[in-house]
Amino acid sequence: MSPHATITPLLKRFTMLLPVLPELMKKERSHFPNLLRFSTLMLSLIALLPVLTAQAAGNKSYLRIEQNKPSDENDLRITTIGGLIFQNYMETHVDLSYLESDINGDAATLDFGVGYVFNWDISVFAGIGGSTGYNWDNSDYMYTYYPEVGVILDITNNFGLTISQKRIFNLYDKHEDIIMLGIVIR
Repeated sequence: MSPHATITPLLKRFTMLLPVLPELMKKERSHFPNLLRFSTLMLSLIALLPVLTAQAAGNKSYLRIEQNKPSDENDLRITTIGGLIFQNYMETHVDLSYLESDINGDAATLDFGVGYVFNWDISVFAGIGGSTGYNWDNSDYMYTYYPEVGVILDITNNFGLTISQKRIFNLYDKHEDIIMLGIVIR
């Protein structure tokens, strides 16, 4: 079974929930149950990650760890860990991100995306992604989307380096250009 056969039904189920999410977010709840629900969702998706990556045996699958450097314009630092699959010229990723900012507070997000890849020793990819998360300092939910381009350089059969750029829209009501640097493990 291919990862696309597994991911497609999950994405269909997720997109069925999208119209209902704003109504769910409007209801008054205490902060602890929200954090508990968000943590449960994150852990469930982490549990799905090995299933998705194990099916990409003939192609490349990576564990990706990245971090950006804050720019002169803002103090935002993003750290991500997640899975990245290259199969049949397609790229799929699921990441957990931790956002730190003195101005906007700390947050955690779940990022997911798809794209197109030129899969060589130096793999070049371009795609789109989205993220949803929670900023516990501001007690607010976050929804962002972004185009992404990047490169992965396989140094050995099990280790590589990655660099990517994202133009994140709707992050704290503004747009951010983020350059991520990191490592990948196969």
